[in-house]
Amino acid sequence: MDREEKGKTITIKINGKNHTFLETARKENERLKMENKSEKLLEETVQNNKYDFSSAIEAAASKEAADEENFDWILPDESSDFDMDVQEYKITKQPKKQSQKGIGAISKNFKKNRNGMLSSVFLTVFFAILLGTSFGLLLLKLVITENETPVDQSVIAEPAPEKTEDTPAGTGETVSVALDPLSTFIVQGGVFSNKGAAEQMKDGAIQLGAPAQVVEMNGQAFLYVSVADSIEHAKEIGAKLKSKGIEVFAKPITFEGKTLKDLQGEERKVMEAAVAIYQSLAAGASEAAAGQTISASTLEEAEKQGSILKNISEDKLKHEGVIAIKTELDQAIEQLKAYKQTPDLSIQTKLQQHLLGFLAVYQSL
Repeated sequence: MDREEKGKTITIKINGKNHTFLETARKENERLKMENKSEKLLEETVQNNKYDFSSAIEAAASKEAADEENFDWILPDESSDFDMDVQEYKITKQPKKQSQKGIGAISKNFKKNRNGMLSSVFLTVFFAILLGTSFGLLLLKLVITENETPVDQSVIAEPAPEKTEDTPAGTGETVSVALDPLSTFIVQGGVFSNKGAAEQMKDGAIQLGAPAQVVEMNGQAFLYVSVADSIEHAKEIGAKLKSKGIEVFAKPITFEGKTLKDLQGEERKVMEAAVAIYQSLAAGASEAAAGQTISASTLEEAEKQGSILKNISEDKLKHEGVIAIKTELDQAIEQLKAYKQTPDLSIQTKLQQHLLGFLAVYQSL
């Protein structure tokens, strides 16, 4: 490497020729300064509108060309053994992230699409159930419509008035009547599994001069031969019947309460008074059987209770059971009066027969 007298220089060997580094750098700095001046001149020219923009550009270019022609290149000496190592740089590209493949990718995609698939399955099942239910209801409606009896829409029936026990009698409207349980005392001749056998025993008791009536209850046939107002009177009556060769025993009995529907006002009067009338007549029949006489108070009570039936004609009654009840009670009242005047055993037997008939009808209602 050679050194100049005025200062130290560095020579670079390029293409087999030596170039001075210091001089080259100096020249390069001057050139850059000139370029900066040209650019500044151009900018001032544009801002001040003193020159035409195109002319300013041409002037700056001409100036730059003149500077380049006057630029002196000083290359380093060839004899210089200083070599500058130029460091090389390699630009490496960032590796692209590889897309995930295989089982991991399939699992990720499955998780991503699982929600959508479940929603689709749910909607499919929901609409299938809805459609099936709709078809079922439609078919059910068609079946019900086919079984219905066609109704004339042009005729609109008025709603029937509600039937209550408080409906006044004699208005032509029907009512329902609730009957209370009936308790009494019975002289019983036997109980049979079929009505035919009971009827045969009934005929035999009547031939012996005793009253008799078959009453069906709870799937059995009972043979009753007398009624009484107490268990003592029932036993007394039973003892007299046994003397005639009829096997009997006394017992209390209760007939269940019941409700009769669609009764007329007059029929209601009969049924509401029936139990009380029977009780007064049973007391008179018991006195007649036990003491061969009927007291004036018992007869008066029986007539008082029976007066309700006097003003009711059978023509106003339509219910067969109510008609039979009134008939048995009316006949029993007549026999009680007759026995008061003439205490005869045959009248006493008829009185008991009508009272037994009343119990049979009452049970069958």
